[in-house]
Amino acid sequence: MKVCSVLRWGHIALLLCLFAAEGKRSPAGKHGCRKGLLSQVTQNLYGKATGLKSSVPKDLIKNTRLLKKTTKVLFMTNCSVRDQLLSFYVKYVFSHLGARSDKLYVITAFQVLQANMSACHPCAPSTRLSSAVKNVKKTFLKLGEKGIHKAIHELDILLPWIQAYIQTIV
Repeated sequence: MKVCSVLRWGHIALLLCLFAAEGKRSPAGKHGCRKGLLSQVTQNLYGKATGLKSSVPKDLIKNTRLLKKTTKVLFMTNCSVRDQLLSFYVKYVFSHLGARSDKLYVITAFQVLQANMSACHPCAPSTRLSSAVKNVKKTFLKLGEKGIHKAIHELDILLPWIQAYIQTIV
């Protein structure tokens, strides 16, 4: 059992290293768009998300959502919203999980996704937080520690958005 786990972690680590290295090898310092690797990292995130969800208390707040349908539309069409939402998860959600290997993988994977999605469809960095992400952050902070649990359980919403966006990349 431990051998399978070690081999799986080795495979995941290798994928992340290859994924990060692919972008660095592109000419003129630009990252190349790697749709296949984006899909593979997203698929691996599904398993890690399941592990994270099982490690935090169940989300019992049913009348509040962080990730709304209107945010999905913006995520799919607005690169700033995509970038800000992925950054929000890294900075505010995953940073509260303590020192765990799952956390390290998820943070790295989100950063790799963020960089490579930008490589596929570059956009100018925004200095202002979009109203959609501002609302996510406001609700998250209002919920306190339960906001962390809710955000982790809503990875079931965010990961399909990421996967759907990747499918739109030509």
